[in-house]
Amino acid sequence: AYQNWAKNNANIDKKLPGLTNYSAEQLFFINFAHVWCVKMTDSAAFNQILTGVHSLGEFRVTGPTSNFDEFDRAFGCKSGQGNSRVKKCVVW
Repeated sequence: AYQNWAKNNANIDKKLPGLTNYSAEQLFFINFAHVWCVKMTDSAAFNQILTGVHSLGEFRVTGPTSNFDEFDRAFGCKSGQGNSRVKKCVVW
């Protein structure tokens, strides 16, 4: 999804009201995280872990972004800083 978006929006840097401190690339990643954002009780999370077929949303965001150089570049993360991994798992 990111590669397709980047190819079609390479020169875009439109600003959204209230979010003018973020680039279009940063907003792409913020939107990706927002898709998986959910508030649940501890018991609901426990039930999801035991019976669900997918990881909790938090891990569906931090897993991919921690291994994605483009995310680091967009937010100015250094290797090993914050969510950025030193040794990244690259699938494609």
